[in-house]
Amino acid sequence: MLSALPYHCIATQYFKEQQAVWQFFSDQVHKTEQLQEFKTDLLKNTYKFDPVTHASLFEKVEKAKEKLGLSISVHLYQAQHADEPNAAIVYLNEEAHIVFSGSIIQLLNNEEQLAIISHELSHVQLYRQLDGDLETADRIITALNNHSGCTTAQYETARLFKLYTEIYCDRGAYHVTGDYKPIISSLVKIATGLQTVNPDSYVKQAEDIYSAAPGTRTTGITHPENFIRARAIWLWHSKGHESENTIQEMIEGNTGLEELDLFKQQHISRITRHLVRLLLIPSWMQTPQHIALAKQYQGAPEHIEAISRTALSASITLLHPSVKEYLGYVLYDFATADKMLEDLPLGYSFHLANELSLQDAFFQAVKRERKLTDKKVSTLQKNCLAGYQQQQTQTA
Repeated sequence: MLSALPYHCIATQYFKEQQAVWQFFSDQVHKTEQLQEFKTDLLKNTYKFDPVTHASLFEKVEKAKEKLGLSISVHLYQAQHADEPNAAIVYLNEEAHIVFSGSIIQLLNNEEQLAIISHELSHVQLYRQLDGDLETADRIITALNNHSGCTTAQYETARLFKLYTEIYCDRGAYHVTGDYKPIISSLVKIATGLQTVNPDSYVKQAEDIYSAAPGTRTTGITHPENFIRARAIWLWHSKGHESENTIQEMIEGNTGLEELDLFKQQHISRITRHLVRLLLIPSWMQTPQHIALAKQYQGAPEHIEAISRTALSASITLLHPSVKEYLGYVLYDFATADKMLEDLPLGYSFHLANELSLQDAFFQAVKRERKLTDKKVSTLQKNCLAGYQQQQTQTA
């Protein structure tokens, strides 16, 4: 059986720790009411397929169930008022309800229909993992994404969670069909409405995108998830588990400050706390102004302890330029918070920037905030570093 992807596990554990939210969504009564309402609406707005009249579709269902190890009741429907080709599934009380919309059944050939049915049933297999907790996490994320007050980080978390879910279900379809081609061709047909497509040509198209721009993520491309999913299932076919790192890099990439999900946001917060604690290590930096500023960044200052500058520098080196720019401004805030210390904190900040792979970010922050030329910033840097080194010598 396929295993849930790492992002699924991280997200599920994160939301389990939000006890009030988790308790609400994991409550069986609420869950049943929520899904039963969907089922009622489903019956009102669809045509339910008959197993005798549409025997070919139900034969594919049975084949997919056998390959996926599922022993559940599966019902098929055609949506009445939806023109866009698509398929969706709802799983309730050991019953799966697959809804086809638009002309998807007519558009796809037999192998592609099997791939789509297998993909949808793979959702059920995924929901059963992590003792069923993953299904609860999925409903929490869906609710967050649909809420008008959804933050950028919550939206990004939902987007990645859903994309990884599609990646998983494509692998389920591959497990059933044994072939990546109907998975990709059905994906392209649904997106374009074309009756004939060449899946290998589409894989090459996706490869060309990532060869030209290796840092490309799922933003900035028309229907980016299609390229991602096509390339991901082709990599899975070609390399199996060895493809995981490549697929993760393709999906998440080097994330900018405005694209952080909840977990990368936590990672940047940890780096910020470490940077702030480094800034407060010298006793002369522990002034009321700096302590107050530290509280703004990290709450009550933690015990000031030695931080591994090498490890912190290695983490910062991997960050997106926009995140480094933010950290450069953290340094600048502390460099200018206490005017009584004159340029000594500025010298210390230049020193830390050089140690932590933030030279350019801090240099540019100083340049912009003080409206200086590159030459004048370089002179300021030289003088401030000299002053800081002199102070260090005197202290020693």
